[in-house]
Amino acid sequence: MNSLYNHALKQVNALQRDLEKFQSGEDTSVALQGQIAATVNAFKRSIDDYDTMAKKEMMDDKREKAFARVTKFREDYDAINRSFAQLKSREEQLSHGRNRTQLLERRQSRMTVPVEHPYQATSASPYLQQAHAIRERDFAQRTGAQLDDMLHQGKAALDDLFHQRTSLKSTQRKMLDAANTLGLSRNVIQLIERRSAEDKWIFYAGVCVTLLAMWAIIHYLT
Repeated sequence: MNSLYNHALKQVNALQRDLEKFQSGEDTSVALQGQIAATVNAFKRSIDDYDTMAKKEMMDDKREKAFARVTKFREDYDAINRSFAQLKSREEQLSHGRNRTQLLERRQSRMTVPVEHPYQATSASPYLQQAHAIRERDFAQRTGAQLDDMLHQGKAALDDLFHQRTSLKSTQRKMLDAANTLGLSRNVIQLIERRSAEDKWIFYAGVCVTLLAMWAIIHYLT
């Protein structure tokens, strides 16, 4: 339970750092926004898992302390969501303004260089080349940001898989201890261990699929 609490605290700290970068303008890329969104979703799952474990706590004082932590985590989650939504809205407005300014500048440049005489057509070529270079640069930036977003989402998926594996191992130990305490038959205990082994292979398969997808993204899209 303490490990899950510390994991949630790390997620809060990571979100606060990323939001500070976003708010200050140090990094407003699509990759950072995707990373924040993925961490927010993982943080929500951590809160739900911690809440479930708190409800199963047998000691009253520890249960009340855990419930207080859940309340604080939910308040942090709501505040982070509001701040992220406001920052995204601000960035969208700024991006819209920049795109509009660039479009107006391109129109003005075309109007100031009329192509009526054969010799004047050559003077317009630098503007066309510049516009083409800007489009290529924007496309490369968007593609790179999307690749970074995919890689960050893959990393978040791996973190979730490792977290789930830790939770499964903890649950298995508790089930075996409870089975020994209650004096259940050896067949029941073997059934629990066999199911745990199946879950472990499912976990490894998920890790392999995620790593293969990340390799394919890097190999074929870069």
